[in-house]
Amino acid sequence: FSIPSNIKIISSCSFEYSNIKTIFIPPNVSKICESAFSHCLNLLKVEIPANSNLQTIGSKAFSSSNIEEIFIPSNVSKIYEGAFSHCLNLLKVEIPANSNLQTIGSSAFSYSNIESIFIPSNVSKICEDAFLYCINLNKVEISTNSNLQTIESNAFSCSKIEEIYFLASLKELKEGWCSSAAQLKKIIISPSNNQYEYKEDKYLVCKSESTSEEFDNLLFVR
Repeated sequence: FSIPSNIKIISSCSFEYSNIKTIFIPPNVSKICESAFSHCLNLLKVEIPANSNLQTIGSKAFSSSNIEEIFIPSNVSKIYEGAFSHCLNLLKVEIPANSNLQTIGSSAFSYSNIESIFIPSNVSKICEDAFLYCINLNKVEISTNSNLQTIESNAFSCSKIEEIYFLASLKELKEGWCSSAAQLKKIIISPSNNQYEYKEDKYLVCKSESTSEEFDNLLFVR
């Protein structure tokens, strides 16, 4: 693209199955649509500038490409279903601390090889299978002023996460949220969170009714 560029939208399937190796996303682009770069097997580098106006990364936008790293600009509010799924060479995801990201969609990074992920403060939901089979994922950093409320089924299944921190905002862990996460040993619960407890550094329990005084639901045993 020539710079400056007036391109604002990269439409669905625009480059799907093409042989491009690199792409520069002009700053004015606000939306990358469904499957725009999916199955671009030679695509190794996606350059997104810090002043990008990108707000939406559509479903399967980069799925099954061979990108090695990706920068998610601060204006992006949602990463849709399967946006980076099956990106087997994806090792690094950079999300700035001032990110407006609110939702990480279903299977967004599933079957990628990322080693760590930062969950910015505005994210309220991590959807099902978001990091499923991220077999190298060992570090999940959640912002200290996090608004994370829900982690859905299989969000971290078959990952290598070793510890995770839940703040006061967390209200719901869906069934199987960390199934087969065999390395998970340490769960830290904010003292301000009255819905969950990690007893004896072994048992994660919660209240089946939010108004109850008893922790009567066993969720996880390391």
